[in-house]
Amino acid sequence: MKSILSILIIFCCISTKAQKDTAKVTANIKEATVYFGYGAELTHDAKVAITKNTRYIIIDKVSTQIDLNSLQISCPESISLLSQQFSLFTPAPKPTIENPMVKKIVDSINQKNKLLLVFQSKIDIDQTVLSSTDKLIQSTIATSNNKTAITTEVLKLIDFLNAKIEKNKQAIFDNQQKMTLIREDIAALNERLSKLNQAVDEDENEVTENKIATYGRIVLQVVCRADEQAPIALSYYTRSAGWQPIYDIRVNSKTNAIKLVYKASVIQNTGINWVKTKLTLSTGTPNFTTEAPVFNPWYLQIYVPQLYAAVQGKVAGVSMSNSIQAFDDNMLKKERINTDADKSYELSEVKVTPSTLNNFTNLQQGLLNTSFEIDLPYDIESNGLAHSINIKEENVQSNLKNYAVPKLDGEAYLLAELTNWQNFDLIPGNANIIMDDTYIGKSFIDPNTTADTLNLSLGKDKRVAIKRTLVKDASTTKTKDAFTKQTFTYELVVKNNKLKEVNMILKDQYPLSNVKEIEVELVDNGNAAVNTELGVLNWQFTLKPGEVKKVRFSYTVKYPKDKKIANLK
Repeated sequence: MKSILSILIIFCCISTKAQKDTAKVTANIKEATVYFGYGAELTHDAKVAITKNTRYIIIDKVSTQIDLNSLQISCPESISLLSQQFSLFTPAPKPTIENPMVKKIVDSINQKNKLLLVFQSKIDIDQTVLSSTDKLIQSTIATSNNKTAITTEVLKLIDFLNAKIEKNKQAIFDNQQKMTLIREDIAALNERLSKLNQAVDEDENEVTENKIATYGRIVLQVVCRADEQAPIALSYYTRSAGWQPIYDIRVNSKTNAIKLVYKASVIQNTGINWVKTKLTLSTGTPNFTTEAPVFNPWYLQIYVPQLYAAVQGKVAGVSMSNSIQAFDDNMLKKERINTDADKSYELSEVKVTPSTLNNFTNLQQGLLNTSFEIDLPYDIESNGLAHSINIKEENVQSNLKNYAVPKLDGEAYLLAELTNWQNFDLIPGNANIIMDDTYIGKSFIDPNTTADTLNLSLGKDKRVAIKRTLVKDASTTKTKDAFTKQTFTYELVVKNNKLKEVNMILKDQYPLSNVKEIEVELVDNGNAAVNTELGVLNWQFTLKPGEVKKVRFSYTVKYPKDKKIANLK
């Protein structure tokens, strides 16, 4: 017995000493630098109470996904950091606290159910007595009928029994009324109980949703030389966050003024909620490869055509590899650009007055990237959903023009030519077109161009009418000798239905030939600027309100009369 007691005392001493040797603190996220595409650098700070006996400092509530090579920890000079270790920690669930009002209502319901049983028992007794009394009356009457006359004592007995029956029936009725009232009370209590349970469930669901079950934990092994409240700062890189640009292009059709609202769609799934966090959005992408590239030997090989290689392998009986096929497939693939124009986001807007956005955004331009430091506290949950962050807005100098290619599309498009777009630090991204506070559609901003102007499509302009027709009177087909010669004449009609002038860009095309037997000649270009390499005709003109403009162009195609031309019209 003494040995067991000694072991317990030693264990308690060790446990108490371990608690004195360890200090715990929760890391508060202070800043988050989010990189374009993916990646973020998180900065935490904390103050921990330490003593000279403290050997371990546990820092809780850091990200669940950390690049340990990037982990930086800053301690005061009174603390010597010996080692650091990262792990995941799942706290034990908290016990559910029962609502006292729920218990009170449940007790009332149980009590009233017991009363129902009591009254039902009384009703059953009265019904049994009522049945027995009725049988007694019937038996007495039957016995008396066998005699010549009913005596006075029998009549008195029958009257007594009838009074007893009436009393029992009244008692049954009263008890049934009481049971009805009790049932109504129970129904009301059940309704209250249901509402309370629903409220409790909603609270529990909200707590469950907002609660992060597992978080990161950093354990520091230290040597402390003073008793103090020590400030500790740490930072690290995580891939579980990122941002993409979103633009709102707001157009005033009356003044032709364009306002560009620069926003960011921020996503984070770091395992911790960002609460009142200062955000910095960087246009750079982290690249941990710092070595300069070097050349490897470049060996040339003779190219063997696919068909010849297959035949050669079959004749020689050699099993051909798929390397040539893969090479040819790669050569034939065309580059495609996916703009994700129809991608939608579930956004959580941060309510900031648009006119004051620029007052909170500080632009920092580095050698390789640009950073937007937003001096506002943001709350972003770790749920993988996109949160829309307003960065800034700019008044854009632009020239509005209408653009039409009636051969491909019978409607005109409104274009905005941005002249000072290099000053906005734009990144390729989707743009919401909003004209006169009405959502028009989506466009895509691609600033990766060397042109002086950046063209943005603002959608279809219904107020400019376009029509393209083949002029039959001026289109002929003639056959002479061994050749057929066809003449095509097209007329383009543009009408301005606006109340102001329109700068119009109109395009069409004529066919080209790289075959000797087919000759194409542009007979009439309709005073258009001609791109002979592409066979494209360009017209630029101004239309006054209500003005109609007509242009014509003609071309001829000469080819052998025994041949047919594909895609001639």
